[in-house]
Amino acid sequence: MYRYTALAIVSAGLSLGTPVIFAAAQPIGVAMSQGTILVDDAQTPGNTTIFDGSTLQTQRASSQVRLKEGAQVRFDADSRGKLFSDHVDLQQGTARISSYSAVAEGLSVRAEGDASASVSVKGNVIEIAALTGNVHVFNAAGLNVANLLPGRALDLRPQDAGASSPSSLVGCPTRMGANFFLTDETSNVTAQLRGGNIRAGRRIQVTGSLVPNATPVSPATQVIAVTAVKEVGGSCNGPAGAAGAAGAAGAGAGAAAAAGAAAGVAGISTAVVVGVSVAAAAAAGVGIAYGTGAIGTSTPTVPCTPTSAQTCPI
Repeated sequence: MYRYTALAIVSAGLSLGTPVIFAAAQPIGVAMSQGTILVDDAQTPGNTTIFDGSTLQTQRASSQVRLKEGAQVRFDADSRGKLFSDHVDLQQGTARISSYSAVAEGLSVRAEGDASASVSVKGNVIEIAALTGNVHVFNAAGLNVANLLPGRALDLRPQDAGASSPSSLVGCPTRMGANFFLTDETSNVTAQLRGGNIRAGRRIQVTGSLVPNATPVSPATQVIAVTAVKEVGGSCNGPAGAAGAAGAAGAGAGAAAAAGAAAGVAGISTAVVVGVSVAAAAAAGVGIAYGTGAIGTSTPTVPCTPTSAQTCPI
């Protein structure tokens, strides 16, 4: 009885001209490949339209997706990701993004403006390389856990992302008024330090925990309650010290890069930033190769600088 009543109501609605709205996914770009790709698990040769929420999987060939507003993402062979208008959920393999974002294992990699980056899923490790421009990484809670300059690469391993999880940073602290700051030499993240026996001019390893709901003083992006301080040696008057001081005051690219190099020389190349282990990776050559057109093009070209009107090949 109820079934027939429901059918009668639907039929009446249609007969009275009641509009029936069916939601449809919106096209967000075009995928191009020289081989067969899978879009939503259906084999698709050549070029195809990509819709918001489409899952693209490459096999033996790579595929490049050109999105609206000039953003681009290239999937290497044997890669898989779910595409949206503002980001890709990378599930497998490697994606190279330009003016776009990628999410992998809860980490959000943002290549904003004219920046571009390579993001790879390797088990529970996410390898990130900045190809052009500055690339920023955030955890699932939206906290900044790494900042990469062009040519730098990091291996990130998400751990316990809770606010009480310990953080461990290495660098040369600086003092601005009553506040102490430390820019970590590996992650390039600046933290405001509370507590602990902090003295400027000494290279230290700081262990502590995030202070929830605290508003950090610029240029810090987080406040760390210090529980332990250890001197680790190394000069704060050389590249590491200069970069640490400059980092707390808004460091330039050259100084921060020098800090990363110094960290590797000193043998301390791993940080733990709000539940994410960050380790230096040797992939500086990736950025150089991209800049000369060796990635994503058949022949080398002059260095490419992406703009809002024209993007570089990925």
